[in-house]
Amino acid sequence: MAQLEHRLSGLDELRRWWEQESRRPTGGSPAARIAQLARRHNVLWMLVVRDLKKKYENSYLGYAWALLEPASLIGVYWLVWGHVSRLHINNYILFIATAMMPWLWFRNSVMGSSGSIAGNARLVSSINLPREIYPVALAITEGIEYLGTLPIVWILAAIYGVPPSPRFFLILPLAIALEFVLVVGAALLMSALTTLFRDVERVLGSFMRVLFYLTPVIYPSGRLHGALHTIFVVDPLVGIFNLNRAVFFPHTQITFQMIAISVVGSVLMFVIGWAVFIRLEHSMLKEL
Repeated sequence: MAQLEHRLSGLDELRRWWEQESRRPTGGSPAARIAQLARRHNVLWMLVVRDLKKKYENSYLGYAWALLEPASLIGVYWLVWGHVSRLHINNYILFIATAMMPWLWFRNSVMGSSGSIAGNARLVSSINLPREIYPVALAITEGIEYLGTLPIVWILAAIYGVPPSPRFFLILPLAIALEFVLVVGAALLMSALTTLFRDVERVLGSFMRVLFYLTPVIYPSGRLHGALHTIFVVDPLVGIFNLNRAVFFPHTQITFQMIAISVVGSVLMFVIGWAVFIRLEHSMLKEL
């Protein structure tokens, strides 16, 4: 009986908190929006947990599915580029894996963000929450999956006898932080654009395929020349992927200019994505 009363009091407390939060205004200045997201951090986490459960519900393999896609892609590209195209790189399958995992985090977040607002239309319309919370929750969900796939990289490194760089504790957190900023910005931008302009979603798949081959996932940085090299230089993913790769390949090219481009590009994407999201927020609500 005491346990039941304790649970009911907890539910009452949660209900009172939610009623108070639902009356708080949303929107406003960037500082106000950040404060709103911070206050709703528990709701943000609930959305992340919900999305993770939804991915693997009614699945016999569960978490294994998160490992199956990157493992299969790594195997295919290793066969095609390592054997058919004879791209001679030591420990090539590990070379691919170190960049494939962060690429999938970026790709899945950008592609999934196209439905982060429309797919939560009922919640967006009926619950007083900062609308940014939905694409941000998606970026965090995919980031958790990225961390969950890193054992593949470590297993391959152990098989090939490749130890991590002594700079591991500096390099990898920097790469994760930069990619998180970039991914959140891209998710905010694409969630707004695809909600209002359905054609963007159709173009997005083709764009991501082109971007994959313009980014050093299956080949080393510096292989592109001419006009393509210009695109390569300004791509913030290059520095992020090279940081991931440098954990096991210490001789990977990492320059101050490359890191600066990744920092500036990630922050710029975040600012642009958030500004566009705020600018189109009312139009998105009308569309829903």
